[in-house]
Amino acid sequence: MKTKLLSGVLALAMAVFAGIYSPSVSAQQAAQTWSVSVHIEYPSGFVYDHAFATGVPASELRTYLLECGQSHRDQNWLRMHCYASPD
Repeated sequence: MKTKLLSGVLALAMAVFAGIYSPSVSAQQAAQTWSVSVHIEYPSGFVYDHAFATGVPASELRTYLLECGQSHRDQNWLRMHCYASPD
């Protein structure tokens, strides 16, 4: 009887510890990085896509998109926009 009780307590303790550590592990695996690219259309009709940054964490994506847009803002003779895509 004590052996079954001890086995049950041990199994419960292992399940609790596995539950405590598994969210952090799954969160690390689910962390996705992004690439920020700039799409440029020249007046001649030539279209060019270039990677502005790669491996960008989701928490910094907005900052990179704003920086990309500002770095190409002075050229009003061409059409351009920045966009994100998952790595």
